[in-house]
Amino acid sequence: MTLHIVLATSAEDPAITASDRLYAEALERRGCCVTGAPWDGPREAFAGADAVVLRSTWGYFRALDAFKAWTEAMAASTRLFNSLDLVRWNLRKDYVEKLAAAGVRVPKSFVVPCEGPAIGRVFDETGWAQAVVKPASGASGHSVELLQRATLYGQVAGLADEARQAGVVVQEFLPEIAEGELSLVYFDGAFSHAIRKRPPPGEFRTNSRYKPTRTAEALPRDVAQQGADCLATLPERPLYARVDGVVRDGTLIVIEVEVLEPALAMDFDPPSAERFAEATMKRLA
Repeated sequence: MTLHIVLATSAEDPAITASDRLYAEALERRGCCVTGAPWDGPREAFAGADAVVLRSTWGYFRALDAFKAWTEAMAASTRLFNSLDLVRWNLRKDYVEKLAAAGVRVPKSFVVPCEGPAIGRVFDETGWAQAVVKPASGASGHSVELLQRATLYGQVAGLADEARQAGVVVQEFLPEIAEGELSLVYFDGAFSHAIRKRPPPGEFRTNSRYKPTRTAEALPRDVAQQGADCLATLPERPLYARVDGVVRDGTLIVIEVEVLEPALAMDFDPPSAERFAEATMKRLA
């Protein structure tokens, strides 16, 4: 029987990405029928699917209620990857606090309302001169800013609506980011490959919209294992995951864990698409 697998995209960019096309082709070599369809498009595109894989559902955070309803509908009618429990876990960045409680090294972080006094108290308690602020529900670097203590209230007044609605994570600034953020990719808990994303001069954000320089990275085995250990603290083992962070004195500091719609940079390691496809087939067996 031919399995029909739908890669969920978004209406703003409905095409399957170049990286995910490698994955789709690897699935097709295993006899699957693979299509792409936007999560916020017609539901008929997902009817009868044997599995739906969340891949580039960008912009979901601007319509959280609709996205939650859609993922619940998908989980009720087919296999959803990653699972609904993992989606819920990843929707709010307060999961960083859960990682810290489980012993994962993360930047010092505070989840507070998007209000000047609340954020100011974080600066007062920590003595920070600057800190990264990001919406508690967000993606792709949208509304991520570097706040300065001296100009805090003016900067907070300029933050985007999604930050005001969701609250914010105020996070320790990591100077190692100047050398690039590491993205570690895992399939079914096993390390696959990594890239380093170096921000352009004068920038600290490494999301694609800020035009970082991306290169394949050969990781020390113990750093790759630290990423796997981080994933072992999640509610369940994800089919696919990306762990973002920096290394300080041999220790991985985890900035974010992405199990919802992470870019997986398979074009930097084409054999990784085979590993992803093989892990998917094992889940569907």
